[in-house]
Amino acid sequence: MTGDRSLDLTSDVWSRRGSSIAVTTNVERSDHPGRDVDVPAGVYVIDSSGSRLWRWNGVFRIEAVVDGSVVAAVVRSATPELLVLGVDGPDAPVDRAGSAQGALEVTFDGCDTLRIRSTGGIAVRLVETVVDPLDSAVAVPISATSWRLQMGEDAHYAVEAVRGRLSVEAPVVRTGPLAGAEPKIVQISNAEGTAELALTMYRTGLERVEGRRDFEECRDDMAHDLAEFEQRFPPLSVELAPAGSRAAHTLWAATVRPTGVLRREAILMSKLWMNAVWSWDHCFNALGLASAHPELAWDQFVLPFDHQDEFGALPDIVHDAGLMRGFVKPPVHGWALSRLLERMSPPPEELRRIEAALDRWTTWWTTQRDVDGDGLCEYFHGCDSGQDNSTAFDMGFPALGPDLAAFLVVQLEVLADLADLRGDASTADRRRTDAAALFDRLMDRLWDGERFQVVHAHTGATAAVSNSQVRFLPFVLGDRLPAEVRSAMSDDLARSGLITPHGLASESPASPAFEPDGYWRGAIWAPTNVLIVDGLRRSGMTAQADAIRHAFLRTVARSGIAENYDATDGRALRCPSYTWSAGAFWWLATDATVPVVDITSVVDITSEED
Repeated sequence: MTGDRSLDLTSDVWSRRGSSIAVTTNVERSDHPGRDVDVPAGVYVIDSSGSRLWRWNGVFRIEAVVDGSVVAAVVRSATPELLVLGVDGPDAPVDRAGSAQGALEVTFDGCDTLRIRSTGGIAVRLVETVVDPLDSAVAVPISATSWRLQMGEDAHYAVEAVRGRLSVEAPVVRTGPLAGAEPKIVQISNAEGTAELALTMYRTGLERVEGRRDFEECRDDMAHDLAEFEQRFPPLSVELAPAGSRAAHTLWAATVRPTGVLRREAILMSKLWMNAVWSWDHCFNALGLASAHPELAWDQFVLPFDHQDEFGALPDIVHDAGLMRGFVKPPVHGWALSRLLERMSPPPEELRRIEAALDRWTTWWTTQRDVDGDGLCEYFHGCDSGQDNSTAFDMGFPALGPDLAAFLVVQLEVLADLADLRGDASTADRRRTDAAALFDRLMDRLWDGERFQVVHAHTGATAAVSNSQVRFLPFVLGDRLPAEVRSAMSDDLARSGLITPHGLASESPASPAFEPDGYWRGAIWAPTNVLIVDGLRRSGMTAQADAIRHAFLRTVARSGIAENYDATDGRALRCPSYTWSAGAFWWLATDATVPVVDITSVVDITSEED
């Protein structure tokens, strides 16, 4: 990271690429489902594996022990490779001169192990905070220096004394007279002043480690890994460089390695409570990585397609422990693919595979979500649109969204371009014919001569009170839209109040339906800022595109990386360390330097086998 490398654990998650372990002080309930567990403030080791999606994912609270008394540990400093905790107030040990001394230092040893070193008269104490509905927590001694801890069906840890004396207090059976309801407590201390603990997360098998590396070697390895990751991003202006470093770190720290159902590295939306991949969020992470890490970017783009079902639908959510298919997400994938191909060239066989998958995804919409057969697809739920509770859908479902039709037009045309690259002119012509027909239906049904409308598929009703950004998402069509339509949309956008000093709001702050922290009823969101900025630029509306782009970049630079932002003051909202804002930042920070091109001119789909 450039400049100030410090992290703030109230808003940053301290972790590393490849790991499901993280450390945070953020224990807010927020209003996400499953977060209704009362836990005291503190520093927590958390488990970001998918089995804990929507659940309290704290595993241990890190505490300190001074002269036999348990005291709260507080963050002294945090850099990407080293977390330093200490003790405040009268409990803090001091040297002869009265200066505070002693610390708990934390770094990673590989991806699965935390190394915790205590010095200066402070011992480290880990208190179990797993919410275990099966009441199955037990601890098993393995040797004089190590224990295995089973803290529920899906939380297995091993603790090992690297240096010092290890003690564990815990029930060793689940039932009977030896059972206990108290949490497991792990403590390590050393009368000589320095003690060190290795805490390893494992699933079923645990490899024995002979001779652990020095703490400093672990720390330096972690710093080197991040430095290699970050140095591949392009340079930014002095104003944006610190935020660029923070965004790069967020993407690096949120990455987990292939495990469970994940077949490739996955960048979670966050290692806090949004610890999964949603099937449009991943596109914006891929875009942000495209120039610096094209292979990782491609993995992010294709990840949901690894789990496409027999009908062609993509899952709503993917994580290492499984999938969720109750909803889908909007088909932005053709649009995203075309933008990726401006910055990278995946292997020809990969491009052929994704063309087939993208075709099935498009067919799913036209066969499964055009219930009345009028040629326009419908959203069945706000979550299908990605804008879960937008005012645009207050009239109910099924809803005809101009955004949905526009995304599918773009997707069909991108598929036509890919067919052309293969020399399949007949398929390309058919797809362009389908795209043109869908475009005509969009204009006939959802353009009222002044603006695009979201309407109920059966009644034609619109939301009674809505000033939503949804009607501007057809800007993704760029110059496919007639000049007079683009001009009318631009004028409407200028009057709408949606363009704020902090970025494009999801609902105009002037709207009676606006809610500052109302999710898609007011907040500023990264993906729609990217989509509309890109569309404006390709429509020739560069002044509006630049106004939104610069406003959003400044907001991220000022407020940090978050799920969304308050449109009235730009403050960060909801889940911290949210990667699609990091990916969007990098895309927008470099977007103006990339020319608008036709993918057929930049992609070579041929191979030696051809």
